[in-house]
Amino acid sequence: MMNFFRKHKVAIILVILIGFFGGTFIAGFGVSTFGNRASSFDTVAVVNGVKIPYKYYYSLYNNTLASLKISGQEITEDLTKLTQNQILSTLIQDELIWQQTKKYGIIVTDNELAKDIQNYPYFLNDKGQFNSKIYYQFLNNLRMSPKDFEYLRRKQIASNKLQLLIASASRVSESEKKMSKISNVPDLIQIKANEILNDWFDEVRKNSKIEVLLDENRA
Repeated sequence: MMNFFRKHKVAIILVILIGFFGGTFIAGFGVSTFGNRASSFDTVAVVNGVKIPYKYYYSLYNNTLASLKISGQEITEDLTKLTQNQILSTLIQDELIWQQTKKYGIIVTDNELAKDIQNYPYFLNDKGQFNSKIYYQFLNNLRMSPKDFEYLRRKQIASNKLQLLIASASRVSESEKKMSKISNVPDLIQIKANEILNDWFDEVRKNSKIEVLLDENRA
């Protein structure tokens, strides 16, 4: 499924967050045109009636630009708009999939979430142990509370579970093997999984109501 993830992941993302937010679907939601919709002070978009808080967008957007500046990237108007659109799209798609995980009955326990964070290399000390000071410093730099960050991470873990569940239905028939120019069966299965995931997500998006409220003047 990695081809699918690479195809859909955000192209410009805060480097430090790649391990957490880099493996998501990315698709067009018509968010490239800002200012044509009413602005909301605390909401950037509404997905099937669920509001996406401005604070999530603000944190990721500002830290992404800061990271790009540190790396020596020139912050042009085009790059700024691209960053806005991609972060907003990421938040929208995460909410779409999160809603689908609930329909499928997928849950992420507190224990799963804790292990996921505590085992992430960035938060470990020199002895390979989880260091809460490093973790909270990370959140402080991100300007995000532990509650908000862990909520976003819980959504990502649930999303991964759902994607694996859907992709597990991939099967390659003997006729498909014979007709394909690819002889490696695992590669064929991966391609089939990508197709299934793409079709599934396109259907989810098509049947969803998405309203963008972010105004570029306060992005």
